[in-house]
Amino acid sequence: MMDEPSKVSVPGEGVGSWELLGVWWRFFWRYAIVWALLLLGGGCILNFLSGILYDSRLLFILTLIYSSTANAAASLCVFVYILNRHFRRSAVMVSTAAGRPVFRAKLRAWFHYYWRFLLFSFGIALLSGALLPLAARWLGQEPLAFLKYSKYVGNVSMIPASLFAFQLLMRRKSGKQLLRISTCGGC
Repeated sequence: MMDEPSKVSVPGEGVGSWELLGVWWRFFWRYAIVWALLLLGGGCILNFLSGILYDSRLLFILTLIYSSTANAAASLCVFVYILNRHFRRSAVMVSTAAGRPVFRAKLRAWFHYYWRFLLFSFGIALLSGALLPLAARWLGQEPLAFLKYSKYVGNVSMIPASLFAFQLLMRRKSGKQLLRISTCGGC
């Protein structure tokens, strides 16, 4: 049913950056769709609750909690789905470094991905947000008028943050590799 990986590699050792980018993209587009659907569904529920609950602070806190939970749940579901899975028209797959498709190894790899993703996303958004007024000044615009674009900076920061966090899981330094890119010989 599931073939054993015939060649195991990391970027720079047989499987290149394009394969890493392809495997990450398989994760990221699925994650983005699931997260958007969860946010849309949660938005409908929170919109309904706004007619019942009149405390705006409570609704704000519920929105923050729900969006964070939806982000974690979407990434966990997609991460567990893509690990040790063969995809159509591709012999390349991402698997846990241990090679065993046990849920505990998948959960450990996801946890290490997610906390790095949060740190990278926050750092990139903070840096980009700090550069936004400077870019406005350079373009000859009012810096305060550019603050309306800061919400886009936070959303766009998720793309490189996800890629960097995903790539760190594949490093082989001092035995800390949690994921590997494998090619299936019989696929």
